[in-house]
Amino acid sequence: MTQVSRLPLRRKVEQRVYELLLESIAAADSAPKVERFLSDLLSPTERLMIAKRISIALLLIKNYDQRTIAKWLKVSLTTVSKISTVLQRKSDGYKTIVSAILKKERFKSLLRNIDDAIGRIMPPLGRNWGHWKREQWKQKMEDHKPF
Repeated sequence: MTQVSRLPLRRKVEQRVYELLLESIAAADSAPKVERFLSDLLSPTERLMIAKRISIALLLIKNYDQRTIAKWLKVSLTTVSKISTVLQRKSDGYKTIVSAILKKERFKSLLRNIDDAIGRIMPPLGRNWGHWKREQWKQKMEDHKPF
């Protein structure tokens, strides 16, 4: 459970604290920097909770059933419903981030499909084709993401 001081901050101080948080997140401009920053800032439980919320938003945008999402991610139906409500409102915070993730996934999928098509047409010369096919299949399975 989140612990917040009973003594409220002055409005200007609260705004500055929040501003610093936003600036800190924006300053982490690469995945390794973000990972290190979040590891320092959040507990493992908090990181997992945030990751699950983003995953819920992604799955909802992909039109998965709320009960299925709750079962897969081991969260309550209430949590999934809250994220769904946020997505249905005008707020576009989740939508912006999830759309960028989906766009990147679609691009990677397109490149993978092109690579597979070229591989089926022209396997590499001078190699054991059976071994090459197995390696290609193994790589495809490693690259596959659960959702």
